[in-house]
Amino acid sequence: MPPLDKRIKKFLKDSVRIAPKISSKGELSELRTGLVSPYSQTRKDAIRKTIQQMTSGKDVSSLFPDVLKNMATNDVEQKKLVYLYVMNYADTHPELCILAVNTFIQDAQDPNPLVRCMAIRTMSMIRVEKILEYIETPLRKTLQDDNPYVRKTAVICVAKLFQLNKELCIELGVLEELRNALDDSNPMVVANATASLVEINNMDPKVVDLPKLILSHQSQFLLALNECTEWARITILTALAEYPARDGIEAQDIIDRVSAHLQHVNPAVILATVKVIIQNLPHILADNNSKRTITMKKLSTALVSLMSTPPEMQYVALKNIRIILERYPELLKKELRIFYIKFNDPLYVKVEKIDILVRLVDPSNLKQCNLLLSELKEYSMDFEPEFVSRVIQALSQLAIKYSEESFIQKVIDILLELIERQEKLKDDCCCAATDLLRHCPNNEVMAKQVCAVLNTWSAPETELETDTAKCKFVWLLGKYPQYFSTLEEKLSGFVESFVQEETSTQMSILMTTVRLHSILPGNMLQQVLEISTKETRELDIRDMAMMYWRCLSLSNADELINSLCSSQLPKINTTLDTFSPELLEKLLKQLGNISSISFKPENDTHRKKNFVQNVVKGKQIEELQDIAKNELANKVNDDVLLDFGDDEDDGMVNSNSGAPSSPTQKPSALNDLDDLFGFSSSNNNVNKITEGVESLNVDKKSSNTQDLLDLF
Repeated sequence: MPPLDKRIKKFLKDSVRIAPKISSKGELSELRTGLVSPYSQTRKDAIRKTIQQMTSGKDVSSLFPDVLKNMATNDVEQKKLVYLYVMNYADTHPELCILAVNTFIQDAQDPNPLVRCMAIRTMSMIRVEKILEYIETPLRKTLQDDNPYVRKTAVICVAKLFQLNKELCIELGVLEELRNALDDSNPMVVANATASLVEINNMDPKVVDLPKLILSHQSQFLLALNECTEWARITILTALAEYPARDGIEAQDIIDRVSAHLQHVNPAVILATVKVIIQNLPHILADNNSKRTITMKKLSTALVSLMSTPPEMQYVALKNIRIILERYPELLKKELRIFYIKFNDPLYVKVEKIDILVRLVDPSNLKQCNLLLSELKEYSMDFEPEFVSRVIQALSQLAIKYSEESFIQKVIDILLELIERQEKLKDDCCCAATDLLRHCPNNEVMAKQVCAVLNTWSAPETELETDTAKCKFVWLLGKYPQYFSTLEEKLSGFVESFVQEETSTQMSILMTTVRLHSILPGNMLQQVLEISTKETRELDIRDMAMMYWRCLSLSNADELINSLCSSQLPKINTTLDTFSPELLEKLLKQLGNISSISFKPENDTHRKKNFVQNVVKGKQIEELQDIAKNELANKVNDDVLLDFGDDEDDGMVNSNSGAPSSPTQKPSALNDLDDLFGFSSSNNNVNKITEGVESLNVDKKSSNTQDLLDLF
């Protein structure tokens, strides 16, 4: 419940209220009536309810003309709500926004800086060409405004204007003023100007020489970095990451200036700072080893702190850590325990942590490898099949990384134990065991142990599900036939399902059958060759079968086949995925971006963003007038606009406001909007607009309604 004093204030406010209230349901008809109420408090309540319906996802665009009538007011809160509504529905009613140009320009000169910001922001977001033509004077004034809050809003509006009308933005010359904003004394203005220039450069790199601007304003960025908001820090740090340091001294200075932000509470700021340090780190590595050690320790502490964030942020951090470890594998070698799996970690975090753990372990440290082995063995008891599958893969990766046969034997024992305990893990365990045997091709003890367990499978062609597992199982049959007592039975099962298997499995069956043709029945080889040449659609399989068939038809067939099949697969030294040097360089420059999560860098060439086109863009003012008239005629249906009361006096209503109008002077919503926005006045500051919409003005009513409207 709200505090007692607030409830008392609300009770007193409601007790003296004269204006009728808007119900909590907020039906469109009730809102429309409230928006044209003679009571200012009722109109304000109706606007609030309209915004509430808009934020909840309900379509209230039909109220656009009625909400627009409440724009010209001295109530800042009401004006803010109306501007918020206009920004949201400007796309749906762009032709009606032309009627509010006079109010926009007047508000851009308002003494209140908040009103000036709202005016220029809203004006730059309305995608109507005729409105953009009047933005020059307000935009120039706000770019040079005395208030930094107005200036920081204006520099963002330059990027919006560039997106809507590139030619107009260049013609007005506001890009030069945007460049000058980088020298502003306020750090928020500098940050927003940087963001605008980056956005403009992404849309058209030829317009703004961004690298040159970063090079010439590097000191301003570093000075403003400590005095701006989190969003502004990220913007400036991203720009600094594009700056190439000239030497080790300058790189060390940049690192020292930004290192304080590694302790920031926002993970995005930390990642942006890490990117700046990573880009400058190569310049100081050769100069001073002690500085490198200190910097690496700071980086390690910052990356470890990201592991205490929510799971979604941990996932992003783990993806970026994966990239960094590719370049600096020693960075987190002492922080292995930080990446241990927690019971409440989601699956996507668990999988990434497993990958990091295998990469972090030191192959020269037996104690560390044994600790991780016991940890992975415990993880293999988990109930999530996808996680256990990744753990089994990690077990084989760890064994290959340590590369000691006694250690590999421990891993094989764990894998064989998993096979006996869970039937669903046969595929993963078979793949992992085969990789270990390929790493130790001369260890007959391990081969005999693995084959003895696999030999107990009655129908491996059906028990194994993945193509990779089937292919590796068939390879084991050909590599170690002496350890399979039911070799013919198992291979015949794969031959019978030859047509249904994937390409790699078919190739493995063909090669194994040919390799073992001397110990297999002749009809099995004949059957495989016929299926491979007649029933399969893969050209590689057919060509390979034809080659084997011709070799077998020669006089020295056995010698030739033995020569072809005697080749050995290369020893597996690692099964960890790595990036190419070119890809790694690109990913390091894009840390914190979406590309660092998908490992797919953005294109080097800047992709031009499509400038927003609108159905009313390019139309003449007469066409817009006709569209506006038709829109209002359909929405209002000739309803008589109620007289507005003064904002200062909710309870007073003009006694003559209800006087009927003459039939020849029937009031319409368009007439009232004309009066409300001052299209009939002779304001020197808005002569252009008055002339442009002169045809919209109609004969005024001879009632007191106009007197009340003039108060706005």
